[in-house]
Amino acid sequence: MKKLIYSLAVLSVTFSCNRAQPTNTTTEEVAKADTIETVEDKTEEPVVEKASRESLEKYFTKDGEWIQVKNALSADQTGLYVYFQAPDDVARNLRLRIQYGDAATYKFTIDGKLYTYKANRSKSSDSRFVEGSGSFNWYDDGVKRDDLKFLEALASSKNVEFKASGASITISEETKRNIQRTLDYFESMDGLLPRSNMVNIRRL
Repeated sequence: MKKLIYSLAVLSVTFSCNRAQPTNTTTEEVAKADTIETVEDKTEEPVVEKASRESLEKYFTKDGEWIQVKNALSADQTGLYVYFQAPDDVARNLRLRIQYGDAATYKFTIDGKLYTYKANRSKSSDSRFVEGSGSFNWYDDGVKRDDLKFLEALASSKNVEFKASGASITISEETKRNIQRTLDYFESMDGLLPRSNMVNIRRL
């Protein structure tokens, strides 16, 4: 009789323990779920304020329909800059002018990412924006959507390595600022990029 009572007592304790375990597991799962939700609630996207059109105007000059930064390249300088047209005060035809000797292919390493820019337009001459000058040579290409990503990366870069005709060239902080200002000004004037898939830039 004692053995029977003892066996019943053991079975009762075991059954009670087995029923209690799911409650503990559920509590832990709820706690974990609450923790995850709390972490996700703390994640916020940074808000980036764009410069206004009025604040950017002082950095640019206009010649007819064409708008460019005031200190853009002259006929005897090497470098690059971005400019655009604004007929009827609406921005369009965003373009990149790049002039480093006779090179037509330019290799950039921007914050560890490799880009190759191939100028598609043949070397030619133009007297636009050059006071008292006849003509000069330059490479000039329209900026497509993927080209814009390259320019944005260049403008915001911390480390840039640039090679043309085998020579290493430094991109100044002023050049970066002017690129960003031009992109912001273009956007502030309702500028739209073409949808063409043809691009000048190639990511490696």
